[in-house]
Amino acid sequence: MSSGSVLTMGRRPGSRRSGPFGPEDGAAASAGTGAMAPSAARMYDHYLGGKDNYAADRDLAERALRTAPVISRLVRVNRAFLAHAAGLLADQVGLRQFLDIGCGLPGRENVGDVVRRIDPACRVAHVDNDPMVLSHARALLAVNANTKAFEADLREPGDILGHAELGRLIDFDEPVAVLLLGVLHFITDAENPYQIVDHLLKGLPPGSHVVISHAERTPELEAVSALYREAGLPFVPRSRQEMTGLFHGFEPIPPYPANLPLSRSGRHPGTSDTLPLIGYIGRKPG
Repeated sequence: MSSGSVLTMGRRPGSRRSGPFGPEDGAAASAGTGAMAPSAARMYDHYLGGKDNYAADRDLAERALRTAPVISRLVRVNRAFLAHAAGLLADQVGLRQFLDIGCGLPGRENVGDVVRRIDPACRVAHVDNDPMVLSHARALLAVNANTKAFEADLREPGDILGHAELGRLIDFDEPVAVLLLGVLHFITDAENPYQIVDHLLKGLPPGSHVVISHAERTPELEAVSALYREAGLPFVPRSRQEMTGLFHGFEPIPPYPANLPLSRSGRHPGTSDTLPLIGYIGRKPG
Protein backbone atom coordinates (compact mmCIF):
# COMPACT_ATOMS: atom_id res chain seq x y z
CA MET A 1 0.00 0.00 0.00
CA SER A 2 2.34 2.71 1.01
CA SER A 3 1.54 6.11 -0.21
CA GLY A 4 4.57 7.07 1.67
CA SER A 5 4.29 10.34 3.30
CA VAL A 6 3.85 13.92 2.41
CA LEU A 7 5.80 16.34 1.40
CA THR A 8 5.69 14.23 0.81
CA MET A 9 5.01 11.00 1.36
CA GLY A 10 2.69 10.01 4.17
CA ARG A 11 1.70 11.58 7.38
CA ARG A 12 3.36 12.42 10.62
CA PRO A 13 4.10 9.26 12.59
CA GLY A 14 2.88 10.87 15.77
CA SER A 15 0.73 9.73 18.65
CA ARG A 16 -3.03 9.60 18.23
CA ARG A 17 -3.48 11.28 21.58
CA SER A 18 -0.85 13.97 21.34
CA GLY A 19 -0.09 14.28 17.65
CA PRO A 20 -0.33 17.54 15.71
CA PHE A 21 -3.77 16.74 14.37
CA GLY A 22 -5.54 16.95 17.72
CA PRO A 23 -7.55 14.22 19.47
CA GLU A 24 -8.63 12.56 16.23
CA ASP A 25 -5.35 12.81 14.30
CA GLY A 26 -6.33 15.25 11.60
CA ALA A 27 -10.08 14.91 11.60
CA ALA A 28 -10.35 17.03 14.73
CA ALA A 29 -11.25 20.68 14.78
CA SER A 30 -8.53 23.15 15.68
CA ALA A 31 -8.85 24.32 19.25
CA GLY A 32 -11.32 27.16 19.59
CA THR A 33 -11.82 27.71 15.86
CA GLY A 34 -13.97 24.84 14.59
CA ALA A 35 -11.64 24.60 11.59
CA MET A 36 -10.34 21.27 10.31
CA ALA A 37 -6.63 20.73 10.98
CA PRO A 38 -4.55 19.60 7.97
CA SER A 39 -3.22 16.05 7.83
CA ALA A 40 -0.06 15.06 5.98
CA ALA A 41 -1.66 11.82 4.79
CA ARG A 42 -4.60 13.66 3.26
CA MET A 43 -2.28 16.29 1.78
CA TYR A 44 -0.33 13.50 0.12
CA ASP A 45 -3.60 12.17 -1.26
CA HIS A 46 -4.31 15.63 -2.71
CA TYR A 47 -0.84 15.84 -4.28
CA LEU A 48 -1.64 12.58 -6.08
CA GLY A 49 -5.05 13.79 -7.25
CA GLY A 50 -7.06 11.79 -4.72
CA LYS A 51 -10.40 12.66 -3.08
CA ASP A 52 -9.73 11.62 0.53
CA ASN A 53 -8.92 15.11 1.76
CA TYR A 54 -10.51 18.25 3.16
CA ALA A 55 -10.29 21.97 2.48
CA ALA A 56 -7.59 22.52 5.13
CA ASP A 57 -5.44 19.81 3.54
CA ARG A 58 -5.86 21.24 0.07
CA ASP A 59 -5.14 24.78 1.24
CA LEU A 60 -1.84 23.90 2.89
CA ALA A 61 -0.88 21.53 0.07
CA GLU A 62 -1.45 24.24 -2.55
CA ARG A 63 0.62 26.72 -0.53
CA ALA A 64 3.41 24.14 -0.37
CA LEU A 65 3.19 23.54 -4.12
CA ARG A 66 3.45 27.26 -4.83
CA THR A 67 6.52 27.41 -2.59
CA ALA A 68 8.15 24.28 -4.06
CA PRO A 69 6.50 23.02 -7.27
CA VAL A 70 8.94 20.08 -7.22
CA ILE A 71 6.72 18.43 -4.59
CA SER A 72 4.36 17.25 -7.34
CA ARG A 73 7.15 15.17 -8.89
CA LEU A 74 8.56 14.08 -5.54
CA VAL A 75 5.43 12.27 -4.47
CA ARG A 76 5.14 10.42 -7.78
CA VAL A 77 8.80 9.46 -7.89
CA ASN A 78 8.52 8.26 -4.31
CA ARG A 79 5.70 5.91 -5.26
CA ALA A 80 7.66 4.63 -8.25
CA PHE A 81 10.64 3.93 -5.97
CA LEU A 82 8.39 2.00 -3.61
CA ALA A 83 7.21 -0.27 -6.42
CA HIS A 84 10.75 -0.69 -7.77
CA ALA A 85 12.24 -1.55 -4.37
CA ALA A 86 9.47 -3.92 -3.31
CA GLY A 87 9.62 -5.74 -6.63
CA LEU A 88 13.41 -5.95 -6.47
CA LEU A 89 13.41 -7.44 -2.98
CA ALA A 90 10.72 -9.98 -3.83
CA ASP A 91 12.16 -10.99 -7.20
CA GLN A 92 15.95 -10.76 -6.96
CA VAL A 93 16.49 -11.10 -3.21
CA GLY A 94 13.64 -13.54 -2.60
CA LEU A 95 12.06 -11.85 0.41
CA ARG A 96 8.50 -12.86 1.19
CA GLN A 97 7.73 -10.64 4.21
CA PHE A 98 7.17 -6.88 3.97
CA LEU A 99 6.65 -4.42 6.81
CA ASP A 100 5.40 -1.07 5.48
CA ILE A 101 5.71 1.51 8.29
CA GLY A 102 3.94 4.83 7.82
CA CYS A 103 1.93 3.36 4.96
CA GLY A 104 -0.44 6.31 4.45
CA LEU A 105 -3.71 6.17 2.56
CA PRO A 106 -4.13 3.34 0.03
CA GLY A 107 -2.98 4.06 -3.52
CA ARG A 108 -3.89 2.60 -6.87
CA GLU A 109 -1.17 -0.04 -6.55
CA ASN A 110 -0.06 -1.20 -3.14
CA VAL A 111 2.94 -3.16 -1.89
CA GLY A 112 0.95 -6.38 -1.94
CA ASP A 113 -0.05 -5.85 -5.57
CA VAL A 114 3.61 -5.53 -6.54
CA VAL A 115 5.10 -8.43 -4.60
CA ARG A 116 2.28 -10.89 -5.24
CA ARG A 117 2.90 -10.71 -8.95
CA ILE A 118 6.14 -12.45 -8.05
CA ASP A 119 4.79 -14.78 -5.36
CA PRO A 120 1.12 -14.80 -4.27
CA ALA A 121 2.19 -16.11 -0.86
CA CYS A 122 3.99 -12.89 0.13
CA ARG A 123 2.89 -11.44 3.47
CA VAL A 124 2.51 -7.70 3.97
CA ALA A 125 1.96 -5.79 7.22
CA HIS A 126 1.00 -2.12 6.96
CA VAL A 127 1.58 0.06 10.02
CA ASP A 128 0.15 3.50 10.71
CA ASN A 129 -1.38 5.38 13.61
CA ASP A 130 -3.87 7.61 11.79
CA PRO A 131 -7.45 6.30 12.31
CA MET A 132 -8.56 7.42 8.83
CA VAL A 133 -5.60 5.63 7.22
CA LEU A 134 -6.26 2.46 9.20
CA SER A 135 -9.98 2.49 8.37
CA HIS A 136 -9.30 2.80 4.63
CA ALA A 137 -6.49 0.26 4.77
CA ARG A 138 -8.46 -2.38 6.59
CA ALA A 139 -11.39 -2.05 4.23
CA LEU A 140 -9.12 -2.38 1.19
CA LEU A 141 -6.96 -5.18 2.56
CA ALA A 142 -9.75 -7.38 3.92
CA VAL A 143 -9.75 -9.36 0.67
CA ASN A 144 -6.39 -11.03 1.42
CA ALA A 145 -5.56 -12.90 4.62
CA ASN A 146 -1.82 -12.34 4.08
CA THR A 147 -2.16 -8.54 4.19
CA LYS A 148 -3.19 -6.67 7.31
CA ALA A 149 -3.01 -3.15 8.76
CA PHE A 150 -1.92 -2.50 12.33
CA GLU A 151 -1.99 0.52 14.59
CA ALA A 152 1.46 1.46 15.91
CA ASP A 153 3.81 4.45 16.21
CA LEU A 154 7.16 4.57 14.43
CA ARG A 155 8.59 6.54 17.32
CA GLU A 156 8.06 3.41 19.44
CA PRO A 157 9.78 0.74 17.32
CA GLY A 158 9.78 -1.77 20.16
CA ASP A 159 5.97 -1.76 20.07
CA ILE A 160 6.07 -2.62 16.38
CA LEU A 161 8.56 -5.45 16.74
CA GLY A 162 6.72 -6.78 19.79
CA HIS A 163 3.19 -6.36 18.43
CA ALA A 164 1.52 -9.71 19.14
CA GLU A 165 -1.00 -9.66 16.29
CA LEU A 166 1.55 -8.36 13.79
CA GLY A 167 3.91 -11.12 14.91
CA ARG A 168 1.39 -13.72 13.83
CA LEU A 169 1.67 -12.43 10.26
CA ILE A 170 5.36 -11.47 10.12
CA ASP A 171 7.93 -13.97 11.42
CA PHE A 172 10.79 -11.90 12.82
CA ASP A 173 12.99 -15.00 12.91
CA GLU A 174 13.06 -14.86 9.09
CA PRO A 175 14.32 -11.99 6.86
CA VAL A 176 11.94 -9.05 6.51
CA ALA A 177 11.83 -6.07 4.15
CA VAL A 178 11.14 -2.92 6.20
CA LEU A 179 9.77 -0.04 4.11
CA LEU A 180 10.24 3.50 5.43
CA LEU A 181 9.11 5.50 2.43
CA GLY A 182 9.00 9.24 3.04
CA VAL A 183 8.32 8.90 6.76
CA LEU A 184 11.62 9.60 8.54
CA HIS A 185 11.60 13.26 7.51
CA PHE A 186 8.51 13.60 9.72
CA ILE A 187 10.62 12.56 12.72
CA THR A 188 12.29 15.56 14.35
CA ASP A 189 15.88 15.52 15.53
CA ALA A 190 14.60 15.62 19.12
CA GLU A 191 12.72 12.36 18.42
CA ASN A 192 16.00 10.82 17.15
CA PRO A 193 15.28 9.05 13.86
CA TYR A 194 18.75 7.49 13.96
CA GLN A 195 17.97 5.67 17.18
CA ILE A 196 14.61 4.53 15.78
CA VAL A 197 16.22 2.93 12.72
CA ASP A 198 18.95 1.39 14.89
CA HIS A 199 16.31 -0.15 17.15
CA LEU A 200 14.55 -1.64 14.13
CA LEU A 201 17.85 -2.95 12.77
CA LYS A 202 18.68 -4.74 16.03
CA GLY A 203 15.28 -6.42 16.04
CA LEU A 204 15.61 -7.87 12.54
CA PRO A 205 17.37 -11.11 11.58
CA PRO A 206 20.36 -11.10 9.19
CA GLY A 207 19.34 -10.92 5.56
CA SER A 208 16.60 -8.42 6.27
CA HIS A 209 16.53 -5.28 4.14
CA VAL A 210 15.48 -1.69 4.73
CA VAL A 211 14.14 0.69 2.09
CA ILE A 212 14.26 4.40 2.89
CA SER A 213 13.31 7.54 1.01
CA HIS A 214 14.00 10.92 2.57
CA ALA A 215 13.65 14.53 1.42
CA GLU A 216 16.98 16.30 0.88
CA ARG A 217 17.41 19.81 2.24
CA THR A 218 17.08 22.63 -0.29
CA PRO A 219 16.04 26.27 0.20
CA GLU A 220 12.61 25.51 -1.29
CA LEU A 221 11.99 22.51 0.95
CA GLU A 222 13.20 24.45 3.98
CA ALA A 223 10.52 27.03 3.14
CA VAL A 224 7.96 24.22 2.95
CA SER A 225 9.18 23.00 6.33
CA ALA A 226 8.35 26.42 7.77
CA LEU A 227 4.82 26.23 6.31
CA TYR A 228 4.32 22.82 7.87
CA ARG A 229 5.56 24.01 11.27
CA GLU A 230 3.05 26.87 11.20
CA ALA A 231 0.32 24.24 10.78
CA GLY A 232 1.72 22.06 13.58
CA LEU A 233 3.18 19.46 11.21
CA PRO A 234 6.87 18.56 11.47
CA PHE A 235 8.83 18.19 8.25
CA VAL A 236 12.62 17.92 8.45
CA PRO A 237 14.50 17.65 5.13
CA ARG A 238 18.11 16.63 5.80
CA SER A 239 21.43 16.78 3.98
CA ARG A 240 23.07 13.70 2.49
CA GLN A 241 25.61 13.80 5.31
CA GLU A 242 22.90 13.90 7.96
CA MET A 243 21.14 10.95 6.34
CA THR A 244 24.27 8.80 6.59
CA GLY A 245 23.40 7.97 10.18
CA LEU A 246 20.07 6.50 9.06
CA PHE A 247 21.90 3.94 6.93
CA HIS A 248 24.41 2.92 9.58
CA GLY A 249 24.65 -0.82 10.15
CA PHE A 250 23.27 -1.84 6.75
CA GLU A 251 25.23 -2.94 3.69
CA PRO A 252 24.10 -0.65 0.85
CA ILE A 253 22.76 -2.19 -2.34
CA PRO A 254 24.39 -0.30 -5.25
CA PRO A 255 23.82 2.38 -6.42
CA TYR A 256 22.24 3.50 -3.16
CA PRO A 257 22.12 5.95 -1.54
CA ALA A 258 21.18 7.90 -4.65
CA ASN A 259 19.09 10.85 -5.70
CA LEU A 260 15.88 9.74 -7.33
CA PRO A 261 14.69 9.01 -9.90
CA LEU A 262 17.11 6.37 -11.12
CA SER A 263 17.82 5.89 -14.78
CA ARG A 264 15.57 3.57 -16.72
CA SER A 265 18.02 0.71 -16.20
CA GLY A 266 17.40 0.97 -12.47
CA ARG A 267 21.12 0.48 -11.93
CA HIS A 268 22.58 3.96 -11.93
CA PRO A 269 21.40 7.35 -10.73
CA GLY A 270 20.04 9.55 -13.46
CA THR A 271 22.62 12.03 -14.69
CA SER A 272 20.08 14.82 -15.01
CA ASP A 273 16.71 15.86 -13.71
CA THR A 274 17.15 14.15 -10.35
CA LEU A 275 15.20 15.40 -7.35
CA PRO A 276 15.98 16.36 -3.74
CA LEU A 277 14.82 12.89 -2.71
CA ILE A 278 17.31 10.27 -1.56
CA GLY A 279 16.54 6.58 -2.02
CA TYR A 280 18.30 3.83 -0.13
CA ILE A 281 18.16 0.03 -0.02
CA GLY A 282 20.38 -1.76 2.48
CA ARG A 283 20.86 -5.27 3.85
CA LYS A 284 21.48 -6.34 7.44
CA PRO A 285 24.69 -8.38 7.32
CA GLY A 286 25.40 -11.58 9.16
